[in-house]
Amino acid sequence: MRRVELDFRPAVPAADANAAVGRRHDRRVAVDDAAGVVAEMDRAGVSQALVYAPHAAAYDSREGNAWLADAVRGEPRLVPQFVCNPAFDDLDDTAAHAAGAGARAVRMLPMLHNYPFRPWVVGAWLAWLAAEGLPLWLPMDYAANWHTGGELDPHEVFETVRELPELAVVLSEVHYRQASWALPLLRSLPNLSIELSRFVIVDGVQRLLDAAGPRRILFGSRFPDSPMAPQLYHLHRCGLSEDDLRAICAGNLLRLLGMDAS
Repeated sequence: MRRVELDFRPAVPAADANAAVGRRHDRRVAVDDAAGVVAEMDRAGVSQALVYAPHAAAYDSREGNAWLADAVRGEPRLVPQFVCNPAFDDLDDTAAHAAGAGARAVRMLPMLHNYPFRPWVVGAWLAWLAAEGLPLWLPMDYAANWHTGGELDPHEVFETVRELPELAVVLSEVHYRQASWALPLLRSLPNLSIELSRFVIVDGVQRLLDAAGPRRILFGSRFPDSPMAPQLYHLHRCGLSEDDLRAICAGNLLRLLGMDAS
């Protein structure tokens, strides 16, 4: 049996592509403020994290995004990601607010907010993201006490994303049950990436490398619902080259966010 390293620290820089800051409306979380997230980052050896506000996802996007901007102000290790609801939000207002807050990415939740991911709903929003160089995160689902379930429609993602090859899109929180279509989708869309927080299947990282290559895979934790360190530990045990490990653990995310010239 392989020895478990209880004192593990990542051998390369790490940047978390999927973390949250703030309280949820429906249950307690172990960490709900910026200081707590940074403390977990220190413990896990993570230098930066892309963070969104659960309040913006499940209750009020503008209010939650404003709270997030205040919460991370002055903390350069936390990079704000705004949540948008194209069915109800005002695009011009959101764009101005995002620019003022220094948001470097946007998260959409079509299944939670009950709209189809089609150009007649999201087209103008995706054009804005592409023009500004802001990547889009698409989580598979979002659990809330008032939400009965449902998952992102892969056909809608394929048909919509292929029309904007200049837009970077990240599939987030992909579960093993979605692997059957997520892997072919990655092969079909060169502007599509995936973050790893819930992709726990046999030889999962190698399957993703075969489908997308090392530049479209992002380390993510789903903190605070999951801890940051285990996925990093796993990546260090996948037999990756140092260049691929560096890309997956931090480089790919920083490039998408415009924070790294490489």
